[in-house]
Amino acid sequence: MTTPTPEQQLAHMFVELAGGTVTEPSDPSGILAMLAAHSTRLLAARASSVLYVPDDRAPRQLASTDQELLHLEESAVEWGEGPGYDAHRSGRRVPDTPLDSDEAHRRWPQYAPRAVKLGHRRAAALPLPGRSAEQPVLGALILLRSDDTPFTAEVLTLGQSLTAVAGQVLAREREVSESRALADQLGQALTSRVIIEQAKGVLAARLSVPVDEAFRLLRGYARSHQRRLAEVAREVVHEDLKITG
Repeated sequence: MTTPTPEQQLAHMFVELAGGTVTEPSDPSGILAMLAAHSTRLLAARASSVLYVPDDRAPRQLASTDQELLHLEESAVEWGEGPGYDAHRSGRRVPDTPLDSDEAHRRWPQYAPRAVKLGHRRAAALPLPGRSAEQPVLGALILLRSDDTPFTAEVLTLGQSLTAVAGQVLAREREVSESRALADQLGQALTSRVIIEQAKGVLAARLSVPVDEAFRLLRGYARSHQRRLAEVAREVVHEDLKITG
């Protein structure tokens, strides 16, 4: 069987991501794991990790092809150092760097020696781009090698293509998730509005008062009992609660 070329593998990854079958909108872990796995194969890395920070409110997520590396990347975020942290913070590519070099130990005093202990000798990182000016960078792809062969500019350019498509898909899936949440909120608000209007009519008929007066009584009962207006309205409609004038 013929081994697929890097271009064919890249095309295959694009198809998988575009199909939208690797994750749910609320759970991007499938995309992160795919990006890490494909990057390792396509870019001749020993291991790869992905740091994903969708916004300032959501917790960061990490995926990796190596469990020990995953723990290291988690610690690196806490230390505020490492190639992935730098790429995410700056939005710029971290070029191939020997991990036992003076530069690496100066920039990443905790990360570099721990990565070397895990058998990694070179590292590079690529920003994970977003789709908005408010969130231009969603995280980073971290690449590591166990030999002295550097990550070439061509390899890192290919890797940037991977992060570009993954970033687009992650941003799109997040937009879908936010749209669904907004639709759910609007649906709940509409349901509440309908039940409140029904309760106003029921109470107005029951007490022989104008609808505005019925709403005043309904709202007053909810406030005095520290309950949600929609809950009180639902009980009035179902005749589980009697409100008197």
